[in-house]
Amino acid sequence: MPYIKHTLSNGLAVYSDPVTSSRSAAIGVWVRAGSRFEAPKEAGMTHFLEHMCFKGTTTRDAQEIANEMDFLGGEMNAFTSQEMTCFYAHLLTENVARASLLLGDLLTRSVFDAEELDRERGVVIEEIAESRDDPDDLVTQNLYDAHFGEHPLARPILGTEESLGSFSREDVQGYFRRNYHCGSMFLTVSGRFSWPALREALEQAFSALPPASPKASADGYAFQPAFGKKKKAKKLEQVHVAIGMPGLPVSDPDQTLLRLLNVHLGGGMSSRLFQEVREKRGLAYSVYSTGQSFADGGLVRISASTRPSKQKELLDILGDEIARLESVALTDEELARAKNQVKSSLLLGLESIGTRMNKMGRDILYWGEEVPVETIEERIDSATSEDILKLARKQAFSASRSLSVLGPEKE
Repeated sequence: MPYIKHTLSNGLAVYSDPVTSSRSAAIGVWVRAGSRFEAPKEAGMTHFLEHMCFKGTTTRDAQEIANEMDFLGGEMNAFTSQEMTCFYAHLLTENVARASLLLGDLLTRSVFDAEELDRERGVVIEEIAESRDDPDDLVTQNLYDAHFGEHPLARPILGTEESLGSFSREDVQGYFRRNYHCGSMFLTVSGRFSWPALREALEQAFSALPPASPKASADGYAFQPAFGKKKKAKKLEQVHVAIGMPGLPVSDPDQTLLRLLNVHLGGGMSSRLFQEVREKRGLAYSVYSTGQSFADGGLVRISASTRPSKQKELLDILGDEIARLESVALTDEELARAKNQVKSSLLLGLESIGTRMNKMGRDILYWGEEVPVETIEERIDSATSEDILKLARKQAFSASRSLSVLGPEKE
């Protein structure tokens, strides 16, 4: 059943996906704001604003917001990415209207109290420090630096201590006004709910949301990979490596082929990377590949870690497996296995109401409409080994790579 579009009296769009057999409902408020749209002096502002929306409104202080969230049960949270922000709740059907009132309060009546702002600034700075202590996070961020170069996609979503320290209350309020309005936001709701009751709650919750206003992208130019290298010394037991290769935009027609290729390369225990690196040679405990797509480009990332003395051998094998993608087609068995993995991930995931709501948001954000599951299944089923081989050659993974290495300076 296609998504049902509703429009509130203030122009805010709401997309619904009723699932009457469910006992729960998930609601998401999507904002077309992400770290890539920040000006350099605003680095980390989108994520920081996400935090600040939970720190007090004209009707609730931070403690009352926390109490209400726990009272409602389920899950209520938010996330920020390079191209979007989402505030969401997944809870029992009987609580969805009340949750929408709370979400509306956070997103239209936040006060950004100066004392709370300084306190939360410290929290996010600790989050940054925690990320830098995590080798996986650090080697990945260094890969973004190498792969994206001067493009805003290279900047950490969390920002830096310096950028966080420069944010004033007026800066936060100004960013909020520019990005949180009817033209830059929409809602998705999935599961079991009464639309008349929910609509009444949403009309009340978002009545104070400003009308649409012009919003220009701050990055101003399309992404082009830099294909750089970045090596950083850090006292660790292992050396961590990350390789970046060109991915595809979200809406690229070859996106399904890339997913199949990625699963085959490093998406499971039978993948080429797992079998060659771990099972046959015992070089790493963890090795995998994953994809990340944006409106105008993407990244295929390989991650692994090993003893410093094994670094060269690991990188050589990873390089061999990348080259193999462009010279050896998948066997019939390998193709069937990749298709089953991709299709199972899609269909089993959509048994979750929260995942259905999330898919709705991404569909609307990037496509402007639903991408039917049947369409995705057809693309998976029709893919051939020759199609995947042609894609690997077109992407030129062997010749177009970025590298990030983190670990001891000497073997």
